[in-house]
Amino acid sequence: MGLDQKGDIIFRVSRGANSQWDVSEKGFDKPLASFDSEKDACSYANDLAKTKQGSKVVVEGRQLVGRLSLPAHSKR
Repeated sequence: MGLDQKGDIIFRVSRGANSQWDVSEKGFDKPLASFDSEKDACSYANDLAKTKQGSKVVVEGRQLVGRLSLPAHSKR
């Protein structure tokens, strides 16, 4: 699993191939899933984080502990 120094699981949301947003687990090369929008990728990463206590979501350099809250009107 992708653990940080504290042993927390890290899920990353970043730009991947073909301008898609990838969700990956720190320490693994292949993304778990790819999405057309950052919002969809963040939602998926949040769902994963909810299943693992103490996990974190990192989006392009921003660290989000646990769940990421996006406004309903966000056009990410």
